[in-house]
Amino acid sequence: RTAGRAMLSLRLRLPNGPSTVQVGEDATFAALRAAIAAVAASPAEALTLSSGFPPAPLVLNDSDPIRGTLRNMDTVVVAVGASSGQAVAPAGKAKPKPKSAKKAAAASSGAAAVRTLSDIDSPAPPSAGKRRAPPASSGRGGGGGGKKRAAAALQLSSEDGIGSSLLDAVSGRGGDDPAAAFLKAASQSALAHHVAEVTATERYHAALGGHFEIEVLESRRLDGEPTEAVATYKVGRKTKREPFGLLALPELRGVVLAVLEQLQTDQSSASVELLKPFKMAHVSPRVFWNMVHHHGGDVAAGLRALLPAQDWSFLEERDRRLSHKGALNHAAAEEERRRSG
Repeated sequence: RTAGRAMLSLRLRLPNGPSTVQVGEDATFAALRAAIAAVAASPAEALTLSSGFPPAPLVLNDSDPIRGTLRNMDTVVVAVGASSGQAVAPAGKAKPKPKSAKKAAAASSGAAAVRTLSDIDSPAPPSAGKRRAPPASSGRGGGGGGKKRAAAALQLSSEDGIGSSLLDAVSGRGGDDPAAAFLKAASQSALAHHVAEVTATERYHAALGGHFEIEVLESRRLDGEPTEAVATYKVGRKTKREPFGLLALPELRGVVLAVLEQLQTDQSSASVELLKPFKMAHVSPRVFWNMVHHHGGDVAAGLRALLPAQDWSFLEERDRRLSHKGALNHAAAEEERRRSG
């Protein structure tokens, strides 16, 4: 807390890894997006913010206060890119100029054997001062002077090309190569996901083995219930501390019921899978540690005690991954079911 102003600490789940941000309790949604934009190094208009379990987009106007929607130590999932409802196209942005007939003809006559992603990157056309490519070997047509060198594109047409670009991306030697930039972003996203899965595994095994302590902090709500706690657990010789917002037992029961109701609405197993202890530790550490706080380290047993009338047999089922052909057949069956329904 700062002098005279109460602050909210929010945990951020960014595309490139976790972080935190602090805003005033009386901050507006616009102020929150601006603060997160500074941490994410992205324009506020390009951010989509989600919260809750399972995460759902925050539907607020820029002038709306965040009080009542977000609490201290809540997790906010941040997506960068085009979105619906939150991202707004920046005003005054010039429309791209249409290609001239000459440039369109040159693009269509290029080497068709190379598969590129240049339309995604939309590189700027080369300036007039750059050196020109040598004339075609056939020596026919097109006049003298040669054609301008084409803008850099993602050369991903061979294993050697992919391997070289990936090596440059992870070693920082990519420079302005769009292929290296593309692969670097992909590798960073994969690394962040892997780190989150490893942390979830450590969290899950520490709770199940009873190698943890939960300290309830002094902060209280108006009704006297505590609002914050810290989970401490060991991973090898290291000790990890994870602060989280406390949920009263009725609130925790409501969260679990909401996930179960969503399952009944969309008739899909995707929602209920999130209630499996390991996956809960991954997607929502706050709900996971609250289950541990109220019911002990065996989260599966805690769910059965929380809602004894619910069928929890799916907790014992192992994940089954469909083959490529099986996935195609499943998708076709789902499409047929939607059409007939």
